[in-house]
Amino acid sequence: LRDELEDADALREAARSLRSAAIARLPELLGQLADNVEAAGGQVFFAADADEATGYILRLAQRRKAKLAVKSKSMVTEEIKLNDALAAAGVEAVETDLGEWAQQLDGEPPAHILGPALHKSRDDWVRVLGTVGYEGGEDPDAMCAFARRTLRPRFLSADLGITGVNLGVAETGTLLTVTNEGNGRLTAGAPPVHVAVMGMERVVAEWAEADLLLALLARAGAGVEFATYV
Repeated sequence: LRDELEDADALREAARSLRSAAIARLPELLGQLADNVEAAGGQVFFAADADEATGYILRLAQRRKAKLAVKSKSMVTEEIKLNDALAAAGVEAVETDLGEWAQQLDGEPPAHILGPALHKSRDDWVRVLGTVGYEGGEDPDAMCAFARRTLRPRFLSADLGITGVNLGVAETGTLLTVTNEGNGRLTAGAPPVHVAVMGMERVVAEWAEADLLLALLARAGAGVEFATYV
């Protein structure tokens, strides 16, 4: 896939330079991003640490009287232990990335950022899905269909949808999430409230920078030309 790029090394260096430039301008770009998100009707909260981040989301959940949250594509929420905080407050948080859901059902953390349950055998999948009613065999299509049937009502009844953010575009206030499963769009779009949890270093100045990073991200992360969903 690198061979498809005219000069892969030069593009990688360009990406490195623009990321360094963004870090150097971080307060300015974060301010611009926040202003544009709020101009579009969103709300922005800057959290200094994990406690502030989880505290804000818990207060939001309490104001909304939330009982169910669906989640997708967020390693940051794993790092700040958001699921535990929500559970302690009486809010069920359901991971909807297929591998992360399996790990959650098995009481384990994600094993890898791209393949959370890559180490699981087909026997493991049958065992784990059996805890929530799966009665089929080892056929992957049957297991995926079961997961789809089981998770779809959760998307439609959730009070909160919580996702991560791959890139925040300061010039427009746009938040981008890259995924290979459609659950990311359902998590962001189906519930009445969308909470995007973003590490501050994810900001870029403009769309041209996001375009370059997106061209490299899927190639570097998964060995594919482009992610299925952006």
